[in-house]
Amino acid sequence: MPVRIADIRVTQTTRRFLKPFRNAKVHMETLDYLRVDMRGDDGSHGHAEMTAMPGYSSETIASMRTAVEAHFAPVLLRMEVLKENDILQALRQALPGNPYAHSLVELALLDLRARLLGVPAHALLGGAVRDEVPLGAIVTLDTPAAMAEEARYWHALGARTLQVKVATDAPSSLARVDAIRRAVGSDTVIAIDGNGSFSVAAALQTMKALEQHDVGFFEQPVPAWDIQGMATLSRAGLIPIVADESLFTAHDALRIVQERAADGFNLKLAKSGISETLRIMAIADAAGIPYGLGAMLETPFGSLAGIHFAAALRQPLFPAELVGPWKMQGPRVPDSRLSQDGFAWKLPAGPGWGGVPDD
Repeated sequence: MPVRIADIRVTQTTRRFLKPFRNAKVHMETLDYLRVDMRGDDGSHGHAEMTAMPGYSSETIASMRTAVEAHFAPVLLRMEVLKENDILQALRQALPGNPYAHSLVELALLDLRARLLGVPAHALLGGAVRDEVPLGAIVTLDTPAAMAEEARYWHALGARTLQVKVATDAPSSLARVDAIRRAVGSDTVIAIDGNGSFSVAAALQTMKALEQHDVGFFEQPVPAWDIQGMATLSRAGLIPIVADESLFTAHDALRIVQERAADGFNLKLAKSGISETLRIMAIADAAGIPYGLGAMLETPFGSLAGIHFAAALRQPLFPAELVGPWKMQGPRVPDSRLSQDGFAWKLPAGPGWGGVPDD
């Protein structure tokens, strides 16, 4: 007998950063998370957790909760768990758009399906191609000295790729990268993330100023809408350009490819979900554009979905950014989930995500 969705519950939690998180758009001391717990009528269950980051996300925790409780849950109840195509169509018809809320439900459904079938989540994503997911760290926007100190912390943990937050201009970006390069030496890849805060002219100046530091890539230098600006910077050929805020849907990916506006894609399950991310990857593969998995400062449990997804990626552009647990107060990452050979997550064992929420 087919298993049907019997119950959907939504809860909200707040986590505090060990130190305030800052990028070009936002300064945060805490971050809210929304969790969906889904149960099948046979007692099976699935879970997912996600955040909507102020200054980045197109939704809020409140709007996500309304979308799930008032629009998605009513149409999902009594639907067959394994009829993925019917469920995705029902979600699109119930409330077009709202990618974060849609993604949250989709992740919970994937966990539920995998647990129902008794397989790890990556088995439903094509299967893992690696047993460990290498990690790259995020260096929060701050003074050059403070950022150099944080870079040393990540380097001591074993991180050899750093995504460095920068903002608006060449001189401050050069000062920050210069301090970090002196702190971690030449064995570490330094990439920069402008979070859309630069003008095209300022981004070009920054790229020229940073040529001496061998920067790995420049993520989202200009605003999300400025695809032509991204194309100008990509054609300059100074530093590879990676799209993030400009990339939510397969339609976005197609336009970026057509305009030759990026040299790489930063995928995020929160903003695109499983099905749309797979569509974006198909376009990237056809165009020869590499990609990697970004993150939204997830908790230890929330990071599990990204670990499974990253483990199934064929050629990540850069180590995954699944380092939220190191930036938060509260439950830490169990040693059993970390590699002994470098800064990496071990692929969890067991059905579904291989873990349940911390509480």
